[in-house]
Amino acid sequence: MNKYKKLNNYKKLSIIIPAYNESKTIKEVLQAIADLEIDLKKEIIVIDDGSKDNPLEIAKSFSKKDKRDCVKYKILQNPQNLGKTQTVRRGILESTGDLVVIQDADLEYEPKDLIDFVETFKQNPDVDVIYGNRFARKFENKYFKFYFGNRVVTTVSNFFTMWRGAKVGDMETCYKMARGDIFRDIGKTIVSRSTFGLEPELTAKFFKYKKDGKKLKYNEIPIQYRPRTIEEGKKMKVSEGFKALIEIVRFNVF
Repeated sequence: MNKYKKLNNYKKLSIIIPAYNESKTIKEVLQAIADLEIDLKKEIIVIDDGSKDNPLEIAKSFSKKDKRDCVKYKILQNPQNLGKTQTVRRGILESTGDLVVIQDADLEYEPKDLIDFVETFKQNPDVDVIYGNRFARKFENKYFKFYFGNRVVTTVSNFFTMWRGAKVGDMETCYKMARGDIFRDIGKTIVSRSTFGLEPELTAKFFKYKKDGKKLKYNEIPIQYRPRTIEEGKKMKVSEGFKALIEIVRFNVF
């Protein structure tokens, strides 16, 4: 009985969508998120990070046309470009959901995978945080250095977190879903200004976090992934990998 009483506390999912120059894809992403077949209310939070194109107006127009009671929108704009990390931080602190997840505004991830995340939370009431794992499923890997770089930073991150009982398959994944109270607690402490500091900082802080004196219980789900090409806007520099390594050390050691 207690198990099902605890499960019934999940009433709302907050989806945070940072958008920077994503006018070509934002409408399709919003449609896919809004149409997700989950029995939770959806709070869709879009934050335009000083885009040079116009995802803000597209998101506003889309939200006005969506009259469903189970879907609510917050369409926000940063006064200037703050970078993904601080944009996501703002979205986390604006959220009110019992569960919170981050969704990129491009089309690399498949929103339908979030159904599995929600179901896993329902079926496992003690789980606190779930990571998606892009490498647990086959996908068309267009660039070796993308794969290699992700494996390196994940391995280095695991070197620090495994001593706290967590070894993840894909540290850099966008799809991280956690209980809303935990996400908001951690969100208050996010300090990185680097675009590639978000994932290392979140990972370090999730697995340092204690709830009632206990470590968080972690789960992982294989997810679909369609990496963009460089021509489509994929950002991939060796220097960014080194920045991520510095952030891993920074947030796990200091």
